[in-house]
Amino acid sequence: MGAYQVKKQGEYTLEDYYALPDDQRYELIDGVLYDMAAPAVTHQEIAFEIAVALRNTGLRM
Repeated sequence: MGAYQVKKQGEYTLEDYYALPDDQRYELIDGVLYDMAAPAVTHQEIAFEIAVALRNTGLRM
């Protein structure tokens, strides 16, 4: 059964994952496919501001 045929969550395999198109972002965890949508611009802006604030305090990660 290929990735394009519907399976129940928990039944997907690594083979199914590798058969997905490259333009779709998914994670496979314990047979469940999780849609990994790209972060929104607001999310990226907030993450950047946090990184700048941490850098300004002298903290290194």
